[in-house]
Amino acid sequence: MTGMPVFIEDSKLPVILSKLAPIEIWAISLGFLVFCRGKLSLGDKIHETIHYRQWIELGIVGFMVLYPTFWFLNLMKGMSGKEAYSKIPFEIEAYENDSDIGYVFRRKPYAWARKSVAPLRPPMS
Repeated sequence: MTGMPVFIEDSKLPVILSKLAPIEIWAISLGFLVFCRGKLSLGDKIHETIHYRQWIELGIVGFMVLYPTFWFLNLMKGMSGKEAYSKIPFEIEAYENDSDIGYVFRRKPYAWARKSVAPLRPPMS
């Protein structure tokens, strides 16, 4: 067990970052800190704790490189910004499990990697 993130509610940071993002950000995990524009629900806390665990697995640089890389590759496949976000493996894992309070405790390391999308490549003939 690697602990829990620090939750910071009623933060302006998600509002500011939403101006740069393809979605309206409610909460965002940045390393061991989770910033939320309002009050976090239990599901939000589970979702962001899953991201916190992903940060720990990959290190700050690894997560910060892979997250936008997955998003960009999804855009290159013709997805909209919102769809590209929803198909990021980190988000797939978090959304699939944010209603299961026990998931955080039994989660296997690198579980997000099992959600990875197929690579961008031309179809075989």
